[in-house]
Amino acid sequence: MSKMSVENGQAWIGYSLKIAQHRLRQRLEAELEGTGVSAAQNAVLLAISHNPRISNASLARAAFVTPQSMQGMLVTLERDGLITRTPHPDHGRIIMTELTERGRAAAEAGIVASETVERQMLSGLTPDEARLLGTLLNRCAEALESET
Repeated sequence: MSKMSVENGQAWIGYSLKIAQHRLRQRLEAELEGTGVSAAQNAVLLAISHNPRISNASLARAAFVTPQSMQGMLVTLERDGLITRTPHPDHGRIIMTELTERGRAAAEAGIVASETVERQMLSGLTPDEARLLGTLLNRCAEALESET
């Protein structure tokens, strides 16, 4: 595979990041294969497990999908018995989304799969390098989020 490069001959960092992200996603999908959920569905189950009152918009952000796609994903997760959705007792417009027992088991399997893939991804780094990588990636994301 050819590398995209800049004038000084170095690979574009963004391109390298995209390759790493793509391979990470492929490995995670492979690890999750036996669980019956996709990487995006796994992200949703984990987000729900941390906050049952999380909004659909926040779930969409957590899974990197549009709110419209999230609605379809929630329908699928509910149909597959991984979540239940009920109106909030005091605020009828708010829908509470909770994991079923099957959903909790899938979320736990998703955590194991994610940790396995992350260990593999970081296996060529020292602990200090892994921490530095995390710090630097967070700083890059923050720089792109700010208005210039």
